[in-house]
Amino acid sequence: MKRREILKSAGCVLFLPALESFGQDRSTPEQAEAKRLFCVSMGYGFFTDVLPQTDGADYTFSAHMEPLKKHRNHFTLYSKMKFGGDHVRDHKCFVGNTTTNPDSLDQIVADHIGHLTRVRNVVTFISHAHHHIVASWRNRLPVLPIQSTRVLFETLFAKTDPKTQERLLAHKRSVLDGSLEEANSLMARVSGRDRQRLDEYFAALRESEQELNKSIEWLSNPRQDVEFPVAPKFENNFLATDVDKKRFLENPRQIQRGIAFDMIYKAFRFDITRVANFYMTGLDNDHHITTHNVPKAEGARTSLTKYDSSFFSLLSNFYDKLANTKLESGGTLMDETVTVATGNNSVSQRMGPHNGNEIPVFVAGGQFANHGGHIIRKGETTCDIYLSILQKFGIERDQFGNSRKIIQL
Repeated sequence: MKRREILKSAGCVLFLPALESFGQDRSTPEQAEAKRLFCVSMGYGFFTDVLPQTDGADYTFSAHMEPLKKHRNHFTLYSKMKFGGDHVRDHKCFVGNTTTNPDSLDQIVADHIGHLTRVRNVVTFISHAHHHIVASWRNRLPVLPIQSTRVLFETLFAKTDPKTQERLLAHKRSVLDGSLEEANSLMARVSGRDRQRLDEYFAALRESEQELNKSIEWLSNPRQDVEFPVAPKFENNFLATDVDKKRFLENPRQIQRGIAFDMIYKAFRFDITRVANFYMTGLDNDHHITTHNVPKAEGARTSLTKYDSSFFSLLSNFYDKLANTKLESGGTLMDETVTVATGNNSVSQRMGPHNGNEIPVFVAGGQFANHGGHIIRKGETTCDIYLSILQKFGIERDQFGNSRKIIQL
């Protein structure tokens, strides 16, 4: 069996985009407590020394969390958890371990509800140059993220000529049919072990066919007319000086991130997609250096609180939009959307940068019982939270990554 023949067949379908809808012929359980999922992560991790140290419903906000105060009742802060992240694994925050867990949290949920919208799920990354850009995983393979706000906008909202789309889909159908025909011819000429591998390949082709059928189905549906977002303005009393505003709130990358947050909000609002994963690392070139200087310099520790606070401004702005969007059901978009914000690792004076200890996780929306409080789960795995979130989407699983139990959210 020549390697070229296998590659020739396999290569035909590699172009099929991972972010498009891989529709599954399933319906969402009516009793599911959550309908949308937004996973957002900070690759450098949060500075945990300045987070609240007392738990309970009446915990005291730290000064740099000021932007989130008005949304206190919309989220729960879980802290001192473990992930096991470091510089090598900091981008596997929502998958845990690709050896034992082939899919990240967002991909599992997208498998469950992605068929209900035109775009199955969205994965995006905005940061300065960094070697880790992947935070979403499917079948143990990284899902390539969108790294441009313009491409993200066009993916979600751009209107295209129906005839052009029909030609593109017809071409995809032709290539897919050719792949199936060639794979069938290979089946008669391979060993038993290769036959098993081809069976897996056939499964991938069938999934691609489902995607194609769904794209054809959605072609006749009108697209929502959405304008490209304007540069957001952030309110943050912790970053009140002109210097801080310029560096942390009016930073071009902060503006890009705010625009991406707004696109994701609108995609949820107009039901274009229900699952998004947004990964970011440094706000600027000094951000990474600052994390390494935290153990030895007070100035670095002060600066890192400001970097973290700029992230809280993004969250607060997003929460504002969700909480103020009323739905026909009588609730709000916040009620039906679970937002999970965390750092893939953490930074502290004692343990240094990029360590997997004392991870904070902000879980917002979904009308969860613990909202308004701070819960310390010292040494417990963040995968317990992810497993529990899957339950809220009506997805029954016994394990996610290194999870040990379902917890009350």
